[in-house]
Amino acid sequence: MAKSVTKSLLDIHPRELKGIIKEIPTLPVIYQELFQKMQEPNVSVPQIAEIISKDQALTVKILHLVNSAFYGYSKEIKTISRAVVILGFQAVRSAALAISVFDYFNGEDSSQIDMTQFWKHSIATGSICKVLASEIRINQQEEAFVVGLLHDTGKLIEKRYFSEDFEDLCLAAQEQQLTWFDAEKALFQINHATIGKAIFRAWKFPTSVVDAVQFHHSPDSATQYPQLAALAHLGDYMAYPLGYPSPGAIPPQGCNESALKLLGITLDDCQRLVPKFKEDLESSLEILNLV
Repeated sequence: MAKSVTKSLLDIHPRELKGIIKEIPTLPVIYQELFQKMQEPNVSVPQIAEIISKDQALTVKILHLVNSAFYGYSKEIKTISRAVVILGFQAVRSAALAISVFDYFNGEDSSQIDMTQFWKHSIATGSICKVLASEIRINQQEEAFVVGLLHDTGKLIEKRYFSEDFEDLCLAAQEQQLTWFDAEKALFQINHATIGKAIFRAWKFPTSVVDAVQFHHSPDSATQYPQLAALAHLGDYMAYPLGYPSPGAIPPQGCNESALKLLGITLDDCQRLVPKFKEDLESSLEILNLV
């Protein structure tokens, strides 16, 4: 069982969060080395392949993912170098980012929330984000998927390291019929979005992921990547009527208008895209095999 941190969420001020995060175990060294190298502007394919190949389990998982229906490449990709060449640097980075979080929370029990439902919601959100990015011609489809997939990671940090607070959140959300975000606002000074920002910054994730996760409930406040934050917000919202709700709380009561304006899209447009969302989701849900 994971060790709780020294303070309750009830007592943590946003300015203290960076220090509290230091009490939480970080990612394995292989991921830290990989993500740091990936941020270098002149990084090469052999350099990335060499780092990934040091870890046989990571290599197998990345190749399993890039050969899945999610990426839709017809021929088998047998090496990391070839994966980078064929699918692109962003695709392999996205795969590694996703797998790092799956591995970190591997074995998380469903004692308070249904973890299968949690991951299905996360994958659905990522899938919707990817389709939306393509439809409105945002050239960040891989990043859009990852941001959608990881938008609620802060909830898992709450669950694992602040278990008593997490239990209180579940009770407040269910008894008072609140969304998770509203329950957090009622109880704490911080929330899963700010926790997600802090943890991903500590783990050296790309700035785009850090910013979009932090502001996925208030995309108009995003300082660097407002469109990615808006995609995460809209993807999260649309996952509910598609049958992939987030466990533990009631659905959001509306979509943030600023998200729609940032993307130049309407909810009617989103409804017309539902067949595409469902089609993409069929292949995206293969990712569950990695969780």
